[in-house]
Amino acid sequence: MSLGLFGTLEIAKSGLNSNRQGIEITGHNLANISNPAYSRQRLKIQTGDALPGPEGPTGTGSKVTGIEQVRDRLLDGEIVNETSVSGYLEAQKKALEFAEVNLGQQLDRQASTPEGAAASLGVGGQVGLVEGLSDFFNALQALSTSPNSTADRQVVLLRAESLAEKFGTVNQRLSNLRTDLNTRVQDEVNEVNELLTQISDLSKSIGSSETGGTGSANDLRDRRQERLEGLSRLVNIQYSEDSQSNAFDLSIGGVTCIDDNSVATTLETLSDLSTGVERTQVQAASGAPVTLTKGAIKGTIDARDGAIATVSSDIDTLAGVLITQVNDIHVTGTALDCASTGEAFFTGSTAADIGLNPVLRQDPTRIQASANGEPGNNEVALQLAQLANQRQTSLGNLTFVESYNQTVANLGQALSNVNTQTQDQDAVNRMLQRQRDSIGG
Repeated sequence: MSLGLFGTLEIAKSGLNSNRQGIEITGHNLANISNPAYSRQRLKIQTGDALPGPEGPTGTGSKVTGIEQVRDRLLDGEIVNETSVSGYLEAQKKALEFAEVNLGQQLDRQASTPEGAAASLGVGGQVGLVEGLSDFFNALQALSTSPNSTADRQVVLLRAESLAEKFGTVNQRLSNLRTDLNTRVQDEVNEVNELLTQISDLSKSIGSSETGGTGSANDLRDRRQERLEGLSRLVNIQYSEDSQSNAFDLSIGGVTCIDDNSVATTLETLSDLSTGVERTQVQAASGAPVTLTKGAIKGTIDARDGAIATVSSDIDTLAGVLITQVNDIHVTGTALDCASTGEAFFTGSTAADIGLNPVLRQDPTRIQASANGEPGNNEVALQLAQLANQRQTSLGNLTFVESYNQTVANLGQALSNVNTQTQDQDAVNRMLQRQRDSIGG
């Protein structure tokens, strides 16, 4: 059976139509060349149904069977997983860098040596609280050489007030940082919920577009993949799709949040005061606990409750030991009038409330520098000055300056570790992105 003239024209027509659609797809690819969420598309063409003829089956040209994305689903899944790791590390890094700024010191990010050796070498640098501690004890040393000097007594009080202010400033900054991190967790939870809604809407649209075997909704799938990667940067997710019904399911931290294309539950925050410090935690809106293991939210929480909380606790301990040690010695002395005694030097008990005794602030002669009531005696002033070099059991057998420097060194080490992990993770991400580009770019 011959195709005849009209059959020949139909073959030409089918070829032109196939190539026309191919050119349209090429134009679509070029138009999205700068769109990072887009994956290349290509036309699926097959030969037309052959007609029987005396010489054998005769071809009838070509026909388009569909438009497919050039994607590797396994690779997409790996990118989602690694994006979650990157989000975790980046969030930790930002939080620890803010802590560095709030301490008012440039951190030495080298590993600390055992038993405070790094601290004894001044790892933290001579600024901030270290400077305040040194100035205070230097002023006490000067007072011990001239215990009757009103000017030296005034300097001691000025240095003490300055030190108390430094403690208060660092404490307030770290407290503000914790508040800011709580706010960040809330903002990121809101972003998660917005992405869940977008992913659900896109999944429904994909299901509607692909009903009846009309082809793949490639552009919608690109958009959903972009949202999935954005969501994984915030939290650890698991997702799946039924190839027959297009039902899409997604869970966050073990809690199903999207079920059969619809949002089943969202995330919410709650305030946790169990440690005495407000901490924003995350759970499902249904009340189910969410087990976060990766993502920016987990990174922020771990930095807040880990290294930053430890720094705050260490500084509070340092302030408390300083207050106790100075007061225990000072109350045993006698003021310049040879009569007044029993006054504490500092008030408060932590970095948040440390302050100079207002009685001393109003009258420098009330500093109790004498041990025997004689105006020229300097024994108490000397004992106070010697505290600078005394190792404190409550501070891990370190001096005050060494203890603070060790705190700073530990934070520096934590930041160094995160920086190293971030660099390694960036290498993994670049490798995966190159693989994706080689396939669908």
